[in-house]
Amino acid sequence: MIKKRITAKPISEKWFYGLSFAIPLLAVFIYFALAHSFPFGNSSLLTTDLGQEYIDFYQYYRRVLLGHPDQFFYSFSSSLGGPMLGTWAYYLLSPLNLILLLTPGKWLTVGVWLMTAIKLGLTGWTMFYFLDHRPQHAYLHHEWQLALSLAYALCGYTTAYQLNIMWLDGVILLPLIMLGLEYLVNRGKYWTYLWTLSLAILTNYYIGYMLCLFSVLYFSYLMISNWSANKRGTIIARFSLSSLLAGSLNVWLLLPNLLELRASKATYNASKMIWRFQYNPLKLIPKLMLGSYSFDQMSSGQANIFTGTIVLFLALLFFLLRAIPGRQKLAAGGITLFLLLSFCLEPLDLLWHGGQFPVWYPSRFSFIFSAWLIILASSALAHRQNLRLWQVGVLGGFMVAWLGYLFFNQNQIDYLKPINLAFTCFFAIVSFFLIMFYFSAPPRNLLRFALAIVLISELLINYQASLQQISYTRQSEYWSYTGLLNNALKEVNPKRLQTQRLEKTFNRTNDDPFQFGYAGGQTFNSMLDPIIGKFYDQIGQAAGDNFVNYKYGTQITDSLLGYQTWLTTNPAINQELPELPDLSAGLTTTSFRPDVASYELVKNTGAVSIYQNTNALNYVFAANQAITKTSLLDNQPVTNQERILAGLTGTNSYQPLYSLVNFDQVKLTNLTRDTPTPAAVYTRKMNELPGSVTFTFTPTTNNSYYLSLGSVVNSDQISLTVNDENVPINENFRAAILLNVARREIGKKINITISLKKNQVYLQNINLYQLDQTTVNQRFKQLKSGNAKLTTVKGDQLAGTIKLNKNQLLMTTIPANTGWQLYVDGQKQPTQKVLKTFLGVKLSTGKHQFEFKFQPVGWLTGWIITLVSALIIAALWLKEQATSQQGLTFKWRQRLKK
Repeated sequence: MIKKRITAKPISEKWFYGLSFAIPLLAVFIYFALAHSFPFGNSSLLTTDLGQEYIDFYQYYRRVLLGHPDQFFYSFSSSLGGPMLGTWAYYLLSPLNLILLLTPGKWLTVGVWLMTAIKLGLTGWTMFYFLDHRPQHAYLHHEWQLALSLAYALCGYTTAYQLNIMWLDGVILLPLIMLGLEYLVNRGKYWTYLWTLSLAILTNYYIGYMLCLFSVLYFSYLMISNWSANKRGTIIARFSLSSLLAGSLNVWLLLPNLLELRASKATYNASKMIWRFQYNPLKLIPKLMLGSYSFDQMSSGQANIFTGTIVLFLALLFFLLRAIPGRQKLAAGGITLFLLLSFCLEPLDLLWHGGQFPVWYPSRFSFIFSAWLIILASSALAHRQNLRLWQVGVLGGFMVAWLGYLFFNQNQIDYLKPINLAFTCFFAIVSFFLIMFYFSAPPRNLLRFALAIVLISELLINYQASLQQISYTRQSEYWSYTGLLNNALKEVNPKRLQTQRLEKTFNRTNDDPFQFGYAGGQTFNSMLDPIIGKFYDQIGQAAGDNFVNYKYGTQITDSLLGYQTWLTTNPAINQELPELPDLSAGLTTTSFRPDVASYELVKNTGAVSIYQNTNALNYVFAANQAITKTSLLDNQPVTNQERILAGLTGTNSYQPLYSLVNFDQVKLTNLTRDTPTPAAVYTRKMNELPGSVTFTFTPTTNNSYYLSLGSVVNSDQISLTVNDENVPINENFRAAILLNVARREIGKKINITISLKKNQVYLQNINLYQLDQTTVNQRFKQLKSGNAKLTTVKGDQLAGTIKLNKNQLLMTTIPANTGWQLYVDGQKQPTQKVLKTFLGVKLSTGKHQFEFKFQPVGWLTGWIITLVSALIIAALWLKEQATSQQGLTFKWRQRLKK
């Protein structure tokens, strides 16, 4: 019988380990299968940033690992070109991303689904492992370990933010980091902590930073709770050393990334901290209930701290149980208060987020609070004792106050649904009485099992209720567009696609260039270098803190930036749509550019037409040195484009390329304006009726005509049509833009109608311009004669030959990111920043061979520090092994003496 019991125990334990992994995995799989995600239907997991950014990065990830390693450091798919190591460090270094190598094409969304399910499964598994291996901690039954591990794996954070897949690695590793800290404090062993923290920093430095902060808090809590422990100084020293080594092992990645951040995200850090609450802390109370999530919460809500009612009640009991030392309660209370204040107190919120206010997805560290509640709950269970009446009263009073607050404020809480409130009340009451029985009578397996089932049921209902608040991209929206565009790109000359930029008048996301592997002019990336956005502002393009979008181009900017290949939709799209559902999701016009049709038509490929801009410059070309003295103005795209072209060609006398055109007629419908000029404040006469203004003109030439529009106007205020055709202006833009409204339409009446969406709108900088196409063609013909002959064009390398005449310099449209090195005729040559944006260099006249190479600044230095750290770790390990061996030898000698 004894033998049978010994062999049965590990089998039972293995089953619980398996369930801690399988239940979250199956929750993800079954929910999205029932929601008809591909291949079980036409839905997917793609939503918000996952569908608009990460999915395109994952295709880039596949491309780099499966044949284009030259794009690891740098890629021309990132706007006009950008460093990529920071993108890898933030988005792409999870080992589980390797799953995506097995899911090509339309199956990439399935790879994302599988990866999400596995990550949530591992989250449950690591928490179970932590609860099962805590040293010097009273035994918890496996039912409790399983229930608490699932409370972590299916908490509000992982449910709401599972779409931010790159953050989940840190969620997985947190329990192992906490276990490592407990090993360190209780046993003096630091290896588990060192390796898990190092891995957390490697997989995502952003979440890794938050885990470093919490490691300090949790270590302090453990030290206070174990104040009588010996060798406190040694333990503190080992904690400091292992923390330092965990970070220094990743300096090869962190140092170049830090230097890149200084030029990108760090430029948006808060300049000063104000000690104020960002919102009323009472707003956190409803976030403890199930289903406390919505789309609006995703963008600007409160912390996702739902962890289950039983966990919440047990965490409160932690502070009520007399068996838990007061010193430990005081430390736990301090950490709990600190975490709660961090959600709503501005300086603490900034501390956790590295000095920046989150753009969407607030309180990105709230999974730590859920893990902390589980720590408190497990400690309460470990110190189980019969409850006194006052303890029952406090817990019951908390429940009544909590539910009462929800009931009386439900109309002020937009995400609170009556059905979710009913479920919350049910689980709160059931949980309360089950806990009372559990802490008032000898523990029984049935009661323990019932508590676990209740908690798990609540978690699963919350998962379903929360995700129902989010809409998802249909699989056909993603793949019909992606498949069609891949086929269209096969018709583009491969050499041209490799050596020139390409743009489109339509797109599914701003990261289409990453999805399809071409050099474009748009991107959506948290690591975007702001110099591109600043330049886009000056030439009349859409730009923001983390995106640029080349949707308001002109004949000048097209050619200057080298957009040789253009893709547009054509009338054949109407025949394609019935066969390809949801194709319009990507092929809807996002850039109204009639002038693109004036380029040379290369081929029609069904729904897509391919054009060639013969004026487009190469990445590298010869230009007049006057461009180095050219300065650009804010909110003056017309003047700036004229200045740039004059500087590049060395035109001595200033010659305008744009001429102002008067409107033939201005018609107001239910509107008044404060001045008789187009740029005015327009006000509705009758608020309940629509109001619009129509500007009419008739082109006198076949040149391109552009309408300027000030930055104060956006799609929330107006809609705009040209001859009843919608002109998208859905992006917020920071500076004046130029909208192409006519090309090759001589004698045709053009009606530009602006409809107000608000009762009063200021139409800023409304002017109509005509482009001098003949002069522009002459200027670019002159510049094209100086195009470099490119022999190598890769992600991190450009090489070729160029001939420079007197007073010319080697000019590029390669962003002047730190890390570029230039070799001319075999000699390293310093570069300069032209127009505060691009690389350029003054050279002697004549023919030169040049080679640009990119390597992140700090790359080699980082590797040296990492290798030194690895040697220190190896030395520490060898020393520990030698000490251990000496200890064993001493023990054997003592035995032999006896």
